[in-house]
Amino acid sequence: MLKKLAKGELNEIIDIIIRGTDNSFEYEQGDITDILISAPHAANQTREGKIKYSERFTGVIAKILHKYYGYSIIYKTKNCGDDANYDEESSYKDFLFKKCKEFKPLIVLDLHGLSKNRAAQINIGTNFGNSVFQDNEIITCLINCFKKFKIMNIVIDHPFSAGARTITGSVSEKVGTKAIQIEMNYGFLSIGEKNILKVVNAIDEFCNILRRQSAIRNKLVNIEKLKEIDEIFYNSQGDSDFVCIDNDSNVILSAPHAKAGVVNKMTKLSETMSGSLCQILHNEFKFSIIYKSRDNDLDYMNSDSNLYKDALRQMLKNKKTRLLLELHIINSSRSDDMLLFLPKRYDQYIFYQIINILNKQGIKKFSINSVFDSNKKARVTNQFKGKYFVMQLCINQRLVENDEGLKIVLSTIQNIASIFIY
Repeated sequence: MLKKLAKGELNEIIDIIIRGTDNSFEYEQGDITDILISAPHAANQTREGKIKYSERFTGVIAKILHKYYGYSIIYKTKNCGDDANYDEESSYKDFLFKKCKEFKPLIVLDLHGLSKNRAAQINIGTNFGNSVFQDNEIITCLINCFKKFKIMNIVIDHPFSAGARTITGSVSEKVGTKAIQIEMNYGFLSIGEKNILKVVNAIDEFCNILRRQSAIRNKLVNIEKLKEIDEIFYNSQGDSDFVCIDNDSNVILSAPHAKAGVVNKMTKLSETMSGSLCQILHNEFKFSIIYKSRDNDLDYMNSDSNLYKDALRQMLKNKKTRLLLELHIINSSRSDDMLLFLPKRYDQYIFYQIINILNKQGIKKFSINSVFDSNKKARVTNQFKGKYFVMQLCINQRLVENDEGLKIVLSTIQNIASIFIY
């Protein structure tokens, strides 16, 4: 987090933006190319024959993001009788389109100034969701990042919605890249460096979250390696009854039936793949994990209190934890591909995101809080309550018996986990 600029540096950057260059705009490529920052009104512009004054703080913020965090930026430096944001066609837009096609960024953030007479500190423009392809999660994430830095007065698509002809609207429509217009209140920014850095840090926080989430969602986990882990796990016994690795992560994966035990006085066969999934996802993403590693006559899931749950409770003292996901494998004779168990009260917005993930993965047959007794007192969704989201995910055996099914399972868990990565 950037707490302070060097003495006099803010004024130096402002002077650079005011002076401009002989070029219509400048592009400065940073180490980060999967996010593009745009400031098309950093210089004066001409709209329908009338001069509109520059929104200089937009260029300043872009320059700070480039210098201190390495973002690639494009910003207007000379008025050529144009408005790069308003004009339907412009060299600025053409260049930005070219860079989007070259780097395929996760998002373009287009910075603008908001009149100091407006009540809002930030106006987020998404063309009513169209510029982010109705991805409400990404909008919520941006809002939360601003709020983290005490920027609380935020409005969406009002008074400015970033219509189709704007940079935000045209980037999403013509290139297929997500884009958001961020209008920042001039009065708020002009108070001083402190508020400028609040915006800078909020934008950086948002971009880092997007990049971390993308890294988890898009990474292809080696299926052959997973099968090797499962074969070893199936044919061996651990040194202890369970393995617990607390990695200070936002995500905890749990597999209490990964090895054989006893349920209702009957032998419960091992669900080794649940433990193997914990292992490989820990190896790949450093998630915290806990899983049964040795056959015994214990039932860590259905008994009210046991050492496994004690260890899990200890892990949950980590304030970073946002997701506790308990994995199970269910009999292939069941019609559902997956069963989901949730507490009586849960965050419905997150739940809708999860359902959307299942649909995108092509998982059409799933049930929620059905088949098994969801009111069972010992169930993890009933026993463990906190600020974290708790869910039990039961995966049909047939999905883990072939490579295509394993890919779906891994991708589903990766996408679910990514929601909680901050």
